[in-house]
Amino acid sequence: MDRRNFIALCGHLSAITVLARSASPASANNLTPAPATVAAPAPAEPAPPPPPAPPTPAPGPLAPTSAPFSEDWLQELARTMASAPFDDSDLRLPDDLKSLNYDQYRSIRFLKDKAVWANDGVGLSLEMFQSGYIYGNLVRVHLVENGVATEFPYDPTLFTYGPDVKAPAPGSPGGYSGFRAHAPINRAGRLDEYVVFQGASYFRSFASGQEYGISARGLAVNTAQFPGEEFPLFRGFWVLKPKKGDERLTVFALLDSKSVTGVYKFVISHRVDTVMEIEATLHSRLKIPFAGVAPLTSMFHSGPSDLTKYPDYRPQVFDSEGLQIWNGGGEHIWRPLINPERLQFSSFSDENPKGFGLIIRDRQFTNYQDLQVRYEKRPSAWVEPIGDWGPGFVDLIELPTPTEYNDNIVAFWRPREPLEPGKTYRYAYRLYWCWDAPIRRNFAYVTQTRVASAGQPGWHSFHLDFANTGLYDFCVETEPCGDKLRNLQISCTNGAIGRSYFQKNPITGGHRLSFDFRSKGVEQADIRCVLVENGVQASEIWTYRWTA
Repeated sequence: MDRRNFIALCGHLSAITVLARSASPASANNLTPAPATVAAPAPAEPAPPPPPAPPTPAPGPLAPTSAPFSEDWLQELARTMASAPFDDSDLRLPDDLKSLNYDQYRSIRFLKDKAVWANDGVGLSLEMFQSGYIYGNLVRVHLVENGVATEFPYDPTLFTYGPDVKAPAPGSPGGYSGFRAHAPINRAGRLDEYVVFQGASYFRSFASGQEYGISARGLAVNTAQFPGEEFPLFRGFWVLKPKKGDERLTVFALLDSKSVTGVYKFVISHRVDTVMEIEATLHSRLKIPFAGVAPLTSMFHSGPSDLTKYPDYRPQVFDSEGLQIWNGGGEHIWRPLINPERLQFSSFSDENPKGFGLIIRDRQFTNYQDLQVRYEKRPSAWVEPIGDWGPGFVDLIELPTPTEYNDNIVAFWRPREPLEPGKTYRYAYRLYWCWDAPIRRNFAYVTQTRVASAGQPGWHSFHLDFANTGLYDFCVETEPCGDKLRNLQISCTNGAIGRSYFQKNPITGGHRLSFDFRSKGVEQADIRCVLVENGVQASEIWTYRWTA
């Protein structure tokens, strides 16, 4: 699905995040906080003498400029930038490009026969994106070969323009807004698109057989906090030309904003999943109380887990179905997403998480019924931290949206302690663009959540289908096994839990749990459920945010 408000969401977020002042992160879905110790930032290191800096000319059609490149040089550049105020005066888009509408911008295409490295036999090509429309910040793209970086100069003649777009004259000001990469991900000898870097610090990918959906970002700053969110930018890229036979793409990105600078290293590989090994080094300009590491951005419009009803022939419409967490204590958590009436902020306390992501579990077309927008083919995104991330929170932010064109879901890791000015912080992780989270499930887990009005006023019913239940000896309603509730632990922070019914599901081979929740007069509640066997946890923790 094309995101007409991909970056325009920035303004939407800033306008409504004042509501978050009344949303306390302490309401963490009734989960027990893990014991925590404060993690110190990475110790400052003496900067090695940098090699000569590549020149930074103003945007425009220029002759290629070349200079030695190294990661040490880029790190030193980011450190130096952090010691000075943020300056984005050279990133501004000319007005004639800024005024393009959605359809005009989509009509601008990079010339296929001009794709970078397409004829070099390295199994990879790059195509640039013209700046314009909502992509108003100019970025520089450098190609690195044998340790030398050469800027790919902006040239408006590298694009075709639709009939309603006046092509910029050769030599006119402008620039690129990002790039996309192509590789033989589906068939040998054919280069297909699989990675995009474009807009603020956004990037995205997918697994084989999928289509674009969820996006990731370099860093989230002050999301859902007053007075509004800050959106750091990738203002420059250095793309290493791969050697023949090397199936990995390596990209360095320079992050910059009012509060922080940073260097990101992406090593991207593709088999069935696309896997990005990411190293982020952050140099804080200002104190950042709410820093979101490894942020994911997605959309949830409607589905059976949410009571928000829309006149739509499609049973469910979303890019992500739920938040999945594998916390540092070894617990697995599943939180179905909702499209709330007002902003919702959920926070899961943890230390050194093993993984988290925004996931789709339902892959059946019949449950979506959209032939144009194949939501069942959208990727899941899973973050696997590498090394010690210390104490913090997995934060989930859910915004109300009346349409499927707005990204309204954000999830990220938030360190417990603020990022302090003048200090350096490092985070490494793998980001999987996949069909499902790359973890081994030796426990029962929820495959669907359905919510409906119950048979009596003031009550609602929940229906959860569990898979992998054959691993356990559960007592169900139709068997003479004594206490029918001994395998269930259901609780809520407000309201009350009513009748429950636990039975085998002969259609799926798993089990179904149905229970009633007294919702009358309840504005907000966190509901929690887990299956147990002989007093030992046998399933992931299912948790749900109820809102009136």
